[in-house]
Amino acid sequence: MNTSGPMRPSAESAAAALRTARAAENAARQSARSVPAWYPAVHGLLLAAAMTGFGLARVWPRWQDWVLAAALLCAGAFLVVTWRVQRASGVAPWFARRERGTAWHAWVLPLIPFAAGLVGALLFGGAGAFTGFGVVAGAVSWLQADRARSDTRETS
Repeated sequence: MNTSGPMRPSAESAAAALRTARAAENAARQSARSVPAWYPAVHGLLLAAAMTGFGLARVWPRWQDWVLAAALLCAGAFLVVTWRVQRASGVAPWFARRERGTAWHAWVLPLIPFAAGLVGALLFGGAGAFTGFGVVAGAVSWLQADRARSDTRETS
């Protein structure tokens, strides 16, 4: 049992804690700035190309193998680019904390590609579903990544 009363930190330990907090804050700002300018466009275009390729492969049976190979290559490149940039920057924009009572677009925007895929499926079948989803998901991904990149630059 400690009967010596409440512990009070020394001035040195408080200063050390403050230096540590400032160093962590500076490191977070620096890593958020390290998201390259090309990332939003490449991220969105690779996603759109992969999903569109999966959809169009059935439309062109003669070129199906080549289109599927290109789509798989784009999907793999999408995953690698996403992993490398997110890991290097230390931020994942889709896991960003949101304030209570966020705007409606924060939860509606991710549903738009699925709606486009549904419309494409109703109009053109499976190929339309993949193509509609891919093009719209790529555009939404590009916009969200660009917005997240510009937000981190403004706050730093």
